[in-house]
Amino acid sequence: MTGSALQDPFGCVACEVRDHGVAAAGPLSGLRYAAKDLFDVAGLPTAAGNPDFARWRGAVREDAWAISCLRRNGAELVAKVHLHELAYGITGVNPHYGTPANPRAPGRLPGGSSSGSAVAVAGGLVPFALGTDTGGSARTPASFCGIHGFRPTFGHVPSGGVVSLAPSFDTVGVLAATAAVLRKVGAILLRPPSPALPFRFERMLIPSDALERSYEEGRAAAEAVGARLGALGLRPATGSVGVLDEARDAQRALQGAEAWAVHQDWITSSRPRLGPDVASLLESGSRLTAAAIGRASAARAAISLHVTRLLGRDEVLVVPATPGPAPAATEFDDPAASLDVRAKLLSLTNLASLVGLPVVAVPGAPEGALPVGVQLIGPEGSDLALLDLAVALEDAAMRREG
Repeated sequence: MTGSALQDPFGCVACEVRDHGVAAAGPLSGLRYAAKDLFDVAGLPTAAGNPDFARWRGAVREDAWAISCLRRNGAELVAKVHLHELAYGITGVNPHYGTPANPRAPGRLPGGSSSGSAVAVAGGLVPFALGTDTGGSARTPASFCGIHGFRPTFGHVPSGGVVSLAPSFDTVGVLAATAAVLRKVGAILLRPPSPALPFRFERMLIPSDALERSYEEGRAAAEAVGARLGALGLRPATGSVGVLDEARDAQRALQGAEAWAVHQDWITSSRPRLGPDVASLLESGSRLTAAAIGRASAARAAISLHVTRLLGRDEVLVVPATPGPAPAATEFDDPAASLDVRAKLLSLTNLASLVGLPVVAVPGAPEGALPVGVQLIGPEGSDLALLDLAVALEDAAMRREG
């Protein structure tokens, strides 16, 4: 970073990045950003939210692909930011480095795992940040912090140089203060494997089963965004997805098995310090049987086919990104309440993760209310169309306010 020290009243910065180098000119010139401390930055440790991981990771000699891409296009990296340990959690609570404060909902959780990324944006430190999204890790904190979040189609943004959690689900995510910035950054990062026909959304479905798994605020946010989409010309459809809980359970099993496979050597050889929630999740992953993994894989295939047919090429799912606003940290002291929030939240986010679909999370709460986000979930490869739709919603809101 070439300017003055970065002010961080929210406890989200893991380390400042100075003099990283940036292209003299490019489409992202003038934009500063932060990156979740899963992304390799040459010369800096990658801690992944754990005090022992950087030693295992070893010296970092090259930037992650996304970091290098953004530098070539003019964006300036100014900080690496904290996260839920190993990117394995939805709360953003980190027992080693503390929990970043939610700027838009003081006293409430920031969401995880990309907690620092969302807080840096919501707190005005940077206009955008890199995160990751495996089972909702960009969308959940975007919802809780009242900003925009983007999970691309699986494999459409290279993840080289990013610490993995579950390789068949991991994506590079983007969090941004505005849809316009989200779209600009997303378009730079996307590398679809082959040219695709343009998408044009004509229909939208607010699934009844998603609303049933949400609280009043989540339902109201989805319906409000649906009304705004209707004003843009999208025709409403009625119905349900029908497989939300099945998708959540399949994702949980497969993600657990993959997470244990990724981290097994490190854990068994180094005996690192782990927070109790992450240790429990990894231990559960280590006990999954081949039969359980096989059943989850079969469910994934069936659910993917079902959702692909449901969406076609012209429908967008409008789903609460979280059941409601960010919970207070003390709510997770109650095991029953914690399980209820987790089950509801993951039933909303895991569907897109399991199938590998693109998602844009947009703010959905009314002015002055606690933030709640809404997911716009599209067919595989519809990333730019979703980003354009988010920009159209933002433009329409600005016209109404003007």
